[in-house]
Amino acid sequence: MSKTLLAALLATGLSVTALPVALATAQQMERDDDVCQDHLGGLKRVTPAELAGVVEPQRVWVTEYCMNHFDLPDDGNAGGLRSTIAGNEAMVRALRQKGYSAADVFGVKMMGDDTVTLYVHR
Repeated sequence: MSKTLLAALLATGLSVTALPVALATAQQMERDDDVCQDHLGGLKRVTPAELAGVVEPQRVWVTEYCMNHFDLPDDGNAGGLRSTIAGNEAMVRALRQKGYSAADVFGVKMMGDDTVTLYVHR
């Protein structure tokens, strides 16, 4: 048990009997971090040609991903697609409406021939 956790318990007036609950909560946060990192699973490869089929902004879903985390362990599958996304008017419009740019895209998931989900993270 960390001294910080014990000090926090004592400062809030919780008894030592509340310690198991506090530890379970701390462990749950760690599991939430793991879930966040694995939430998308294995993103499939998306090609620039597939993205070119998306021409309407309403067919672009912009979804925030792991916003509580400052750093993500990898670059998702969007690293090589950001320039293609930046050159696609429909995607740029959809991203701007939500306050994002192509540089914020972490993951790309095709949802059919003309629909895409862009997972964003700052």
